Amino acid sequence: MTHGNAVIEMDEDSVKKSGGVVAKMPKEQLKSLFYFFAGKPDSRIKVYHKPLYLEVSDIIELNDCISRKLQIHNIDAKITSLNIGYEDSDMQEFGTWAEFQEHHWQAPECVEEVVIKWDFMVDIQGYESPQRHTLLVRISSDMKPGKFMQMMASGNSDDFDQVDVLTAPAFCRVDFINAQISKELINEVTDWVKARKEPALITDFYYWFKKRRQRLAELTHHSVTLMYALLWVSSFLWINTHQYSGDMTVKITAIWLFLGLYGFNPVGKIGHILASRVYGALDDINGQKVVFSLTSGDKKANAEAIDINKKHGKTFIKQTIWSLVLNIVAGIAATYLYLHS
Repeated sequence: MTHGNAVIEMDEDSVKKSGGVVAKMPKEQLKSLFYFFAGKPDSRIKVYHKPLYLEVSDIIELNDCISRKLQIHNIDAKITSLNIGYEDSDMQEFGTWAEFQEHHWQAPECVEEVVIKWDFMVDIQGYESPQRHTLLVRISSDMKPGKFMQMMASGNSDDFDQVDVLTAPAFCRVDFINAQISKELINEVTDWVKARKEPALITDFYYWFKKRRQRLAELTHHSVTLMYALLWVSSFLWINTHQYSGDMTVKITAIWLFLGLYGFNPVGKIGHILASRVYGALDDINGQKVVFSLTSGDKKANAEAIDINKKHGKTFIKQTIWSLVLNIVAGIAATYLYLHS
């Protein structure tokens, strides 16, 4: 190899052994020749944020959809493989679709990730040999912390660019030569995702509040402080009118202001406690976007999650009612004192 002219050639020993002819070719021409026989693939990625509830039948349905779509093209060979990731970081690989279909799911482990890959060769006009295409669909309940650590340790900026993809509930990626095939496959996956059931671990009522738990906690905290301020001002006006006939001395006013301002500290802590309990109850509700129901462990965990969510939901209702009662009582008292001051 000569670095100046970027030429690739066979050495004499290789020529003697193979009985061939010495060949010299610039790198760029060799690359063009390689792409002539094996096209350079492009990639297309689509991310899905819809909540998903997956059973074994859903995965089988997705494979049927992809298989039917591929039948309309000139496919020379196709291999479907699956990887199942469990919560304890174990991985189970199915090298063929038949292995997946014959698998028994009576296992105590809980599924955390499903990765399905279709690898197939397509006859495309203009290419001497069939071209390789791949479709990968990944569905995950959450991104494992270990993957973040690996990305940080590698320092590869390309990995960080894909954080939004890796943290999404689901995405599909097609490596293709024929752009039309890639669009058709992505459309098939998209239609399949849209038709999936959503998780029923949490009701829509609690899910709406869970998404807004930070704002709800802040509202609870500030409402307690506001009601205390209104009650304090109304009490000051009422006492000034009924006890001092509207002529409160500077000394009494100073004492009243001191006690009122000092009271903001314990009242603020009470508001913080109530807000923390409301936030904690909503935060503890399991609102995963992806719920698997493949193994026996999945079904057990889902049933337990529903019961736990009901308990946290009742806790949220109790804490919310308690804070509302305090605010309503304070508001009624403040209104009464203000109107009679």
